[in-house]
Amino acid sequence: MDFLTILHSIWRWAVLLAAVVALVGALGGWLGQLSPRLAARRAGTFYTVALDVQVVLGLILWVGKGWYATPGFFRFEHPTIMLLALVVAHAGQALSRRAESPRAAARTVAIATAVSLALVVVGIPGVVRPG
Repeated sequence: MDFLTILHSIWRWAVLLAAVVALVGALGGWLGQLSPRLAARRAGTFYTVALDVQVVLGLILWVGKGWYATPGFFRFEHPTIMLLALVVAHAGQALSRRAESPRAAARTVAIATAVSLALVVVGIPGVVRPG
């Protein structure tokens, strides 16, 4: 499990990087600097996949290390916030597929990514709350 803990800790940086790239790409598509269709699809997909991997690793650790039984941040707050961030990211991707135009799709991805990223930052131990 220590390997998974280290991997989970390191992978958070991949998630944050993917989120920033997704946000920049989606904003570029929304504001007309990039191809909106390409920006919305690729940017959001890379971030969502990175977040999927992180949440799966986290759930394995949460159950495997028994963090569900510990008091404090790792019991409910951290997993709940991160699962909510994942739901927001996936909802943004799903809604972007139903958007009326590529620019609207990019806007949807940009907003969902920004909200999801804010949740991720709040949910990282030691950033807003001690971990």
